[in-house]
Amino acid sequence: MRSSQQEATGSAGVHRVMADFEELGWGAEENNQHDLGIDLFLQVRDERRFDRAVLMTAQVKAGTSYFSSPEHDQAGAVTGWWYAESDARRFEDWVQHGLPHLLVLHNLEARVSYWAHVTKNSVEPAGEGFKVLVPSSQQVDPTQLPALLNVAASGKAAWSLEGSAWAAGAKAVAPGRKVRHALVAPRLIAPHPNTGSDRVLEPEEAIALVSQGRRDDLDLYRATTAPLQQLEQQTGWRWRFLNAYLRAVEDGTTTALLELAAAEDSYHPKHAYRRAAVAVVCSVFLADGERWDEAESVLEAAGDDLAPVDHAWILVHQALLAGERGDMAHARRLAAESQRTVGLDADDVTARAIAAAAASFLFESSRWDTRNLKETLITGDTASSWWRSQSVAWALSDHDKKAFVSWGAGEEPGTQLVDWAEDRLKGVWLQASFSGARRSAARPLAQRACHAVMHHQAHWRSLPPTASTDTQTEALADAVDVLRRYGHTKELTAAVRRLWAAGPTDCVARALDRCLDAPWRHTTARTKLLLWELAGDLLPAEQADAAAADCLRILGDPHTFEQQVRPTFVSGHYTCAALGRILSAASDDTHVEAVSHLLAAFSRDGGRVEDLARLVMGLRPSALASAASEWRQAALAQTHPGLSSAMLGLLADADNTEAQDVLIRRAQEGDIEAFDALPEARKAETASDVLARLAAEQCRSQITDAQNNSWGGGGADFGALLVWCSLTVPERAEWPTVLELITHPRTANDHKLGALRLLARRTDDLPEAVADELRQSVAVQPDQLRGIGIVASPERLQEAAFALGLGLGVHHAASVFAGAARWLRGSTAQRLSAARLLAHAGSRSDDPLAQGMLLALACDPHDNVRAIAAAALTRALARTSNEACQTAVLAAASDPGCRTPHSVAAALPDTCADTGLRRRLVSTLLQHPSALVRTAVNTTPPAAP
Repeated sequence: MRSSQQEATGSAGVHRVMADFEELGWGAEENNQHDLGIDLFLQVRDERRFDRAVLMTAQVKAGTSYFSSPEHDQAGAVTGWWYAESDARRFEDWVQHGLPHLLVLHNLEARVSYWAHVTKNSVEPAGEGFKVLVPSSQQVDPTQLPALLNVAASGKAAWSLEGSAWAAGAKAVAPGRKVRHALVAPRLIAPHPNTGSDRVLEPEEAIALVSQGRRDDLDLYRATTAPLQQLEQQTGWRWRFLNAYLRAVEDGTTTALLELAAAEDSYHPKHAYRRAAVAVVCSVFLADGERWDEAESVLEAAGDDLAPVDHAWILVHQALLAGERGDMAHARRLAAESQRTVGLDADDVTARAIAAAAASFLFESSRWDTRNLKETLITGDTASSWWRSQSVAWALSDHDKKAFVSWGAGEEPGTQLVDWAEDRLKGVWLQASFSGARRSAARPLAQRACHAVMHHQAHWRSLPPTASTDTQTEALADAVDVLRRYGHTKELTAAVRRLWAAGPTDCVARALDRCLDAPWRHTTARTKLLLWELAGDLLPAEQADAAAADCLRILGDPHTFEQQVRPTFVSGHYTCAALGRILSAASDDTHVEAVSHLLAAFSRDGGRVEDLARLVMGLRPSALASAASEWRQAALAQTHPGLSSAMLGLLADADNTEAQDVLIRRAQEGDIEAFDALPEARKAETASDVLARLAAEQCRSQITDAQNNSWGGGGADFGALLVWCSLTVPERAEWPTVLELITHPRTANDHKLGALRLLARRTDDLPEAVADELRQSVAVQPDQLRGIGIVASPERLQEAAFALGLGLGVHHAASVFAGAARWLRGSTAQRLSAARLLAHAGSRSDDPLAQGMLLALACDPHDNVRAIAAAALTRALARTSNEACQTAVLAAASDPGCRTPHSVAAALPDTCADTGLRRRLVSTLLQHPSALVRTAVNTTPPAAP
């Protein structure tokens, strides 16, 4: 019997389409038993020929008749062919099928197969029936493999997670996935705490408990799980991995993990999943210790024969490390490949976590105008992220509860750490880190570090002076280092500023020492510079020189630095800020090198003049010894007034009279920056009509703006300048403007304070008529003087009014002391005002009550309060030999922070002559770890009275 042409055509088409799919590496099986509208069953494999445990179906239509209904674009080109069925049931079967279904049109003459995914959205009405478009761009060839894999992924059902909390255990997933789940999604493996601890624990369950931060629960199982009792002696891989993992989590030791990664049995093909797990864990802990190159080597050694999810796991971690060393193009390729690789693994929770990490990396590393926030949020909305968020919420809730209870008991919040909460936060860091979500991992670690800073600093303060504080200091250094390593600029700024000011400075010095040799990386570059900017004065001279050399290299060749770390910040600006602080501790030779760098920078066309001006102000005048002439010429040629004034000011500080004369002339012409750059001894020569008129105009403008509800911040203090001009050259005085500025209820507190304080210090120089007018005004009434708070608080305004009233005789010392006493039990801002007010009152009398309150404030918990009180007591030593004051000042000079010793050093010129006490103070301050404190010490004693 002769077969029909249609049968021959159909059979040839099916076999040729089978061959096309087999060229992709797929398995194609013809359905010749039952006519279900399905010609082929397709077994899906990925680019690396790994079977993905996914099936698809296909209907093949071959012959010219199926290409008779083309679709054209506007240019007339064929974009595809319509396939129609009058019977809706055929399309309904394909759409509702449990497997993704393809319609394949095969061109017999051209031997090309075209495919379309038949879905609800692709099927369109066509008269009595329906139709679907088969695009001409979708051929069955290797270029379409990613698209075909996406179609295959659409049919893979995700794992239902409802009710899985109670059923968590080692049997929840397939054997080769257990370790990965224990690390990335331990919620599915770690036994629920309420299921009891009287059963034998599997090693993967123990790993999951560690990953969740449930070390206490792990200890409960030791009685029933013999291998846990002698973990160090176990020879099985699973128990050896648990032991190595525990060592890394508890003390950061990676030796056992690295030995396990290099073990010969790890390289057997059947152990590929183990190799991947060890490589990822090693890379996380090595990167945490900034051993970046070792981390990359471990991942590379994992090989390329890993199963798809494990392969994607390695790829995302390689992407992170490549991004850290600046190879962003390669890193993005790795992350994209990782995300594609797990497209067919919707049934694997860890695969979704890995895909989310890859998507997040791609989002964060892309340009702002190309970021796809919608896709990133959808991809990142995973079960793993929900569980991590839940753990963070529980931990922070317990921490806040403990802090509130401590507050209620009269203790300082943060004194007691909640171990359970801190362990859970570390567990969240582990899970997120293993998934590859480095930024998500950094957040709980930063929260944990912030808790540690508050706790250990509070505990350190509570220890007696003779107690060993090394444990607290090391813990504080660890916490500061975590904030640096994970790029948390805001938290690092708050922590280091507090520790620098209040102590212990030893912990900041240790953190500086750790970061000095740390390699420059994408995440840590900004925080490394920030740490130098905040505390570079604590570096020993040799280390300061090395750090300064690094900064000068960056400034000299910014392109190389930016290629290396791909910064998301303006590298020149922050490098200048870091170098400015480092220079305070650096050697004279480094200052000379900085001068050379700046002279070269001035000759180039640069846009960082403000940064350069700040850097100039950090230089020692002695560094200009061999370059004074060149420096002066560059200063005079500089078109930016602020930078030119800073440069001339450095020369002026070196007693260069020519530079001083230029600054005086400029200040007389109204250049405020030139006025500020002059030495105090020659500022009186700058008084001029132009300067006074400028100050008055600016003050009147501030009053007018305030009436229109507009207040500016920052810039020159024109109120104080106007008072200074009026006092220095009385014939140019503008006292009505001064009075209106300080009494107008709508002007900003910040615009009043400078004028009020200068008036309070110079009351003896005021014309009597002006003094009488001030006595009658609200300027001396703390309860009536009003202003708008921008930065300065109402307490500071009240304090200034008290001080002015005291100087003018409106208030007596007793009323000032009574006002200060009310503030002693108030907020930090109120105690600061009390300290400033008592310091002002103390400068006019030796009242024992003022000294007693200052002695109390010199022991205040807040370093700013202590600093002001200590400075006042230091100045009082010129008038008193009170033993309590002397003891308090000596203690302040030895304060473990920097702010209080610095205030004592700054007050030394106003204190006692060359006495044994002064020599002791100078000796103590010159041994301080901060170069800023040492520089502030004036070793020349004042003349004896």
